[in-house]
Amino acid sequence: MKLREWQEQAFPLWWSKKRGIIKVVTGGGKTFFAIYCLNKYLEENPDKSVLIVVPSIALLDQWYENLSQSFKNKEISLNGGGEKTKSITKVCITTIDSLKNIFDDIQAEETLLIVDECHKIGTEKRGEMLTNNWHATLGLSATPERDYDDNFYIIIKKILGDIIFDYDYINAREDKVIVNFKLLYGYAALLPEEEDKYKKFTKSIQRRAATIGGNDMNDYPLKMLIFNRARLIKNSKNRIPYGLELIQKYKRESWIVFTENKKQAKEFNTVVNKKGFKSGIYNTDLSDDERQENLDAFKAGKLNVLVSCTALDEGFDMPEADGAMILSASSSKRQRIQRMGRVLRITANKDNALIVTVYSSKTEYEKLREESNRYKLEGVPVKWQRMSI
Repeated sequence: MKLREWQEQAFPLWWSKKRGIIKVVTGGGKTFFAIYCLNKYLEENPDKSVLIVVPSIALLDQWYENLSQSFKNKEISLNGGGEKTKSITKVCITTIDSLKNIFDDIQAEETLLIVDECHKIGTEKRGEMLTNNWHATLGLSATPERDYDDNFYIIIKKILGDIIFDYDYINAREDKVIVNFKLLYGYAALLPEEEDKYKKFTKSIQRRAATIGGNDMNDYPLKMLIFNRARLIKNSKNRIPYGLELIQKYKRESWIVFTENKKQAKEFNTVVNKKGFKSGIYNTDLSDDERQENLDAFKAGKLNVLVSCTALDEGFDMPEADGAMILSASSSKRQRIQRMGRVLRITANKDNALIVTVYSSKTEYEKLREESNRYKLEGVPVKWQRMSI
C-alpha cells in the first residue's frame, strides 16, 4: 500500500502511541489510512483483533468492500444492517447501534478500536458503551469536534485520544488529493411576510438574551426562539425556485441537492423533474430497495440529480457528482464540511466541482462570508449573486 504524503506524516504520529484521532477531509483517504494502520497493527500483534465501528449501514458495506481486498471472508464479520455475527473474527465491522449485540464478546484489552465518523459517538449512551481499556484506538472524521456541546472533550477524546493530525480542504486541494472546486453563494430573498416574522423573532431573541444576560443556549425559551427563526429561514419559499434557476444556469454532469427536510426534498424533486432533469430522492421515506435503486441509477448516469436531506451527509462515497447544492445553509460547520466533501473526490473525467449554497438571511450571510473569506485567501474561486425578482 503506497501512502500519500499526508498519510506518511500521520502514520508515525499514530504508531508511536497507537492512540489518537485523524482529522482529514472527506475524500482525503481516511479509510485507506486506517486499513494501512490496522494491517501494520496486526503484523506486529498477530494475536490481537480489530473492531471497526461505523454510524451507518452504507459505511458498513463500504468498509467490508475495502477490507475484502486484504482479508479472507472468514476473517471479517459484519454486525448490523440485518447481519449479526455469530463469532468475533480477526476483523469485525459493526454499526454503532448494533454494537450492544456483540459487546460482551469483545475483549477490549486485545483489540484495536477504529471509529469512523467518530463525532457520532459523542453521546452519553454511546460513550458509556465504548469507554473501555482498549489495546489501541484510532478515530477518523473530517469534523471530530461537535458544534453544540463539549462532548468531544468529555466523551470522544477520553475514548480515542487527542487529534494528532489535521488535514483540511486547503491542504488537500494543494496536494491534488481532491479536485479543484468553486463556491457560489446565492441569495434568495425572504417574502415580505417571512421578513416580518424574521424581524419579530430577532427582536424576541435580543430581548430574551438581554433578560438572561447573554446567549445561553441552555435557556429553553431562547433556544426555541433561535430554532424557530432558523426553521422559518430554511423553509423560505424562494429557495426552491432559486435553486432550480441555479441548476439550470450552471451546467454540471450531476448534482447532489441537500434539503432541509423531506417535504422540501419532495417539492424540489418534483419541480426539477418538470424542467427536464432526471431526478430521484434518497431518504428514509423510501424502502431500502428504492433507495439503493435510486443510488445505483445516479451512479450509472440514469439520474443526473439526487435529492437528499441528511442521508448522504456523512461518510458515503459519491465521486460521480461534480455539483453540490445546499438548498438550506446549515449553521453547523460540521454538516457543511461533510456535504462539500460528497463532490470533491477525484475521478477520471472530473476537472472541478461546484458547490452552491442558497441563503436567505443576514445570520446565514455572516457565517458564509466568514467561510468565503477563508477560502478566497487560498485562491478558491468564490462568487456571490442574488435571485432575479
